[in-house]
Amino acid sequence: MTEKEFTLKCLFDRIGEIGPHQTDYSANEEHCGVEWNIEMNKEKDHLGVYVNAEVPEGKEIEVDYTIKIVSKNKEKKCSMSTSCVLTHDEIFYGCPSFIDWKTLINEYVLDNDKLEVAIHVKITKMVGFPKEIARKDLRSFGEDMKQFSDVVLKVEDRKFHVLKLYLSSHSPYFSTLFLGNFQESQKSEIELKDVDPQDFQCYLEVLHLENAIDDDTVQGILSVANMFNTPVIVKKCEEFLVEKSKKGLKRKLELAGNYRMEGLKKTCLDQILVFRNSVWT
Repeated sequence: MTEKEFTLKCLFDRIGEIGPHQTDYSANEEHCGVEWNIEMNKEKDHLGVYVNAEVPEGKEIEVDYTIKIVSKNKEKKCSMSTSCVLTHDEIFYGCPSFIDWKTLINEYVLDNDKLEVAIHVKITKMVGFPKEIARKDLRSFGEDMKQFSDVVLKVEDRKFHVLKLYLSSHSPYFSTLFLGNFQESQKSEIELKDVDPQDFQCYLEVLHLENAIDDDTVQGILSVANMFNTPVIVKKCEEFLVEKSKKGLKRKLELAGNYRMEGLKKTCLDQILVFRNSVWT
C-alpha cells in the first residue's frame, strides 16, 4: 500500500447519545499533503458516514473509497464502495443513509457504546498539486542486468531481472515459487500481481542492501515484504521507524499493528506513557 492508498479508522463513542443532525468527527490525518478525517451523523433514523479532505482552492482529488463497519459479533459487515472528486467547495462525500439506526444499535454498536468506522481511500488522481519529483532508482534491475539474472519478474508494465537463489535465500515465498515443484518454477518470466512496481523496486533495493527506506517509501516496502514473507526487510523497516522516522506516534502504531512489529509497538507505547506521566506530574 502506497501513500496514495490508506485507511482512516475511528472508534466513535457515546453512539446511543447522538441526537438528530448531530455530527462527530475523527481526528485529522495527513496523507499526500492533505488533511483527512471521517465524519458521521444521525440523519432521519440512519447513520451517515462521510470521508472529508481539506482540499486547497483550485485543486482536485479523485478517489475510490470504501466505508465499512463490522457487527459486534464480527459475523457481519456493512460496506459501500464508490468514487468521487473532492474539491475545495466539495470537501466531503459519503452516504447519508449508510445503515438504519435501529440495526446499527442492535447489531453493530459495541457493548461499551462505541462504534468503529473505517474508510479505505485510494487516490487515483491529484489535479493542481505540484508534480512529484520522480524518485531516482538506487539500483537497476532492468535490461542491463539481464546477463546477471536467471528470471524476470513482471510487475504491471515493469520487468525486474533478478537471481532466483538470492531472493529465495531471503524469502520463503520466493523459495517456494522458484525452487518448488510448481509450473512457475520452470518459467523464465513470472508475473506478480497486486504489487505496485515502485514499491517492488524499493523492496528489491533494500534486499540488495541499498538505503532505500525513508518516510515516503517505508509503507510500500512493508506491504511488499509482508506479501512475500521477507522478515529481514520488515526488521529493517522497523529499525527505521524506531530510530529515524518523523511519522507521528499514531501512524507508527498503525504500522506496528498491521505488520506485527512488536519492537516498534513497545517503543510507541513507552513514549505515550512517558508523555502521560509528564502531564500528570
